Amino acid sequence: MKIRVDSNLRIENIFQPPLEMVLDGANNRLSDVLEKLCDMCPPLKFIEEGEMGEDLRYLYLNGESHFSFSEGLGKKINEGDIVLVEAYMEPRDGH
Repeated sequence: MKIRVDSNLRIENIFQPPLEMVLDGANNRLSDVLEKLCDMCPPLKFIEEGEMGEDLRYLYLNGESHFSFSEGLGKKINEGDIVLVEAYMEPRDGH
């Protein structure tokens, strides 16, 4: 399954959205996307113990906040979906 991931976060040569993400299987969920993002960017905590990680501010699926889904991070995703992850970023050098 292929989905598109976009973000306010960019890490040169590691995480440069928008990007196409390929997930195995047919029953993928938003939590699977966050797990894969953690694998791509190990220092960042997109998911922790099945909940949004401390480095994630907002998560949207096709323009809707994951908070609007009764399943939360368990929301099933489909081929071609667009996931937007907005990371919390501390100002650098006090700015």
